[in-house]
Amino acid sequence: DQKDPDFLSVLDADPASSSYGKVIATAPTGSPGNEAHHFGYTANADRIFAGGLFSNRLFIYDVATDPKHPKLVKTVPDLAASTGFSGPHTFYAVPGGVMVAMLGSKEGGAPGALVKLDNDGNFLEAHPAPDYMYDVGVKPELNLIVTSSWAHPHAVKAGNTPMDQVGDEVVAWDWKTGKVLQVEHLDKSPLEVRWLHGAAARGGFINCAFGNSVWHWQVGPDGKLAFHRVVKLPDGSLPADMRISYDNKFLFVSLFGGGAVQQYDVADPMQPKLVSTVAIPQAQMMKLTPDNKRLYVSNSLLSNLDGKVPYRVRLVNVGPSGMIIDAKFDVDFEHFPTGQARPHDMLLK
Repeated sequence: DQKDPDFLSVLDADPASSSYGKVIATAPTGSPGNEAHHFGYTANADRIFAGGLFSNRLFIYDVATDPKHPKLVKTVPDLAASTGFSGPHTFYAVPGGVMVAMLGSKEGGAPGALVKLDNDGNFLEAHPAPDYMYDVGVKPELNLIVTSSWAHPHAVKAGNTPMDQVGDEVVAWDWKTGKVLQVEHLDKSPLEVRWLHGAAARGGFINCAFGNSVWHWQVGPDGKLAFHRVVKLPDGSLPADMRISYDNKFLFVSLFGGGAVQQYDVADPMQPKLVSTVAIPQAQMMKLTPDNKRLYVSNSLLSNLDGKVPYRVRLVNVGPSGMIIDAKFDVDFEHFPTGQARPHDMLLK
């Protein structure tokens, strides 16, 4: 809210622990009203870069010294001033620093950009997008970056963004030079960029929130990306996030509007088959453990778009027969000393 500082929270995910499924520590940002949103590790996972989507602040946390008690070690007060772009969204570790997908210009309009910071948050370089920006997925083996679209910062802050202010473009970039190679238009609001796992993979999936669809892309011999809509969901489903199992067998899709998480068999990525569904109100961001057995799910999107639901982080156990919600892992975000909090992005440690 606008009164109390935003914070990182540390959750105990060890089933053998007496504090399993509970918040065991918090690390405040020291400032309110940031719209704490996405965050990411540096390349060696000793620091977390966390962004204020509305405030343009960057918070850098030390998670190497004491992983259970992150320490705020630096705040960059205004990324718009230091980089020329605003709305820090996705944080992606790259050699020598962190790549940040910025939603818009310094003034809050077009264009967005890919910005590179060093591991202390200092500005290194920027590559403006054709227009919109949201997520970023890097494939060094193919010398490719893929980025997606949402809306510019001024529209995101206003909430309930008109469709004519929402992007539909997906952009392929040259990983080494930052040159734009290809621009494709899908359904409205293509969000999460998920490459299939493994060095040999040449494709991936992307979810279009306002198009209520999932698309697959494949990189052809000529280096061009070919996109196909492979899942069409009911209107209002609002697919928010996706995760691919590390064996590339399953695709998990969270439906913010549909209040569910879906599991698809993607042995044939052009024909996903729905195999399991669990109900989670406002299902939002997800994290899958490397053994493909535990899927963590948050349920806050944005403070100006969320509905009135109990805010939680849930665990979905994934087994041969599908998905089952873990009744013992139900982390309450309603009753902090400062009141209700809203969980969005997550990292595993």
